[in-house]
Order: sequence, then C-alpha cells, then structure tokens
Amino acid sequence: METIRIPATIKGKTYKAAWKQCVGTGRIGLALQKEYLDALEFVQKEIGFSYIRGHGLLCDDVGIYREDKVEDEVRPFYNFTYIDRIFDSFLELKIRPFVELGFMPKMLASGDQTLFYWQANTTPPKDYGEWAKLIKAVVKHFIARYGLAEVRQWPFEVWNEPNLRGFWKDADMQEYFKLYKVTAHAIKEVDSGLKVGGPAICGGAD
Repeated sequence: METIRIPATIKGKTYKAAWKQCVGTGRIGLALQKEYLDALEFVQKEIGFSYIRGHGLLCDDVGIYREDKVEDEVRPFYNFTYIDRIFDSFLELKIRPFVELGFMPKMLASGDQTLFYWQANTTPPKDYGEWAKLIKAVVKHFIARYGLAEVRQWPFEVWNEPNLRGFWKDADMQEYFKLYKVTAHAIKEVDSGLKVGGPAICGGAD
C-alpha cells in the first residue's frame, strides 16, 4: 500500500473545467425528438456546456439539400425547417452549435459508401461547385436567422474523422484537403470573421 500525503498549506490552483467547453452528441437529427431534448435539458442544467457538436447536419434526415428537375434542368433546393428547430432548441438551452459540416447529402454524393444504420454518406461531392453553394447557403441562412455576431461565435468544422476509411472514402488525404479548401473558402466568402477549422481525427488510425 502506498500512502500519499498532500500538505493542506500549499496554495493550489483553480482547475479550469475544460471539459465543459463542448459536449459531443450522436446524430444531430435526434434533436428533433422530445426525449432527446428533455435529456439534453437535464444535462445542461446539471453541467452547463458551452457548445454541442453532432454528426449529420447535411444528411438527408435533416433535409437541408435536395435536387429536383425543373424544365429539364436539375436544380438544388434548400430547406432549413429541421435545422432551425434543432438550433433553436440548443440556443434556448444556452448551448451554442459547434457546426460539424457533414456528411454528404445523398443527391450530392459521388458514391454510395455509407456509415451507421442511418446511412451517413461518406463520399466526396459529385460537384464541388454545388457543394460550395450549399455551404454558402447554410452559413448565410444561419446569419440571417441568428445574426452575424452570434454565428461568429460558432466554430465550423469541415467533416469528421476523414483519416478513417469508413468516415471518408479511402481516407483520401488529398481529396479531403480539396474538400477543406473549398469549404473554408466558401465560409470565408460569406464573412471573413467566421471561425472554420478541423477536422477531428481518430487516434491510432495511422
């Protein structure tokens, strides 16, 4: 048995609770359910996180992106109904979005590789120009709804764990760099003061 003695006379330091900065959640579409929001409200009251980060903001269940044929031309359409409900709920609980930009909308995807039972598409966009338009539309909508001062406090992250083959097709580093460049430029073209970075990567995948 080892005895550890801590002198009570030594001046200590205040421990900064860095873990309260952000909480990770699963699929962000779950925040459309009352049970999820009830649980988040309980956790937020007990702990008080600053940010919340979830997967699948651009997945089909959130419904932001779709394509329709209009007069023999395929056009993109954007619908922010669900993501507005989700982010409104977060902000009402005084927790800000940590905006993870992914995964790929099915109609914009270059392939059919998916992950999880909810089929998150993890392939690059079939058209980087349309991807950039989507990112700009999303960011502009957030600013119009919540105000530039608020959205400038949100971190924008480009994808999640692209160093894993399951999360990004072939874990293609150069293709990810292209995605990052196009996405970051699109965000900064909307407002240079917005924060963009990432990605989170998974350790032990090298």
